[in-house]
Amino acid sequence: MSQPLTPAEAAAQDRAEARTARSLFTFALLAVVLSVVVLVLWGLPGLSLIALAATALVFAMLAAYAAGF
Repeated sequence: MSQPLTPAEAAAQDRAEARTARSLFTFALLAVVLSVVVLVLWGLPGLSLIALAATALVFAMLAAYAAGF
């Protein structure tokens, strides 16, 4: 069994989780802003390019997961 966390360890874990959450929210916000800019510039074909890139990204993540990363 794992030992309970000390207050200092719990605080460090909370800071690490907050940093991870902040970076994920920032990435999501940038993805939305990029999608809006692409939609304004190129219309629906631009969104198709984003969908194609997202498909390749998901495929790469699945391959990395299958490889054990």
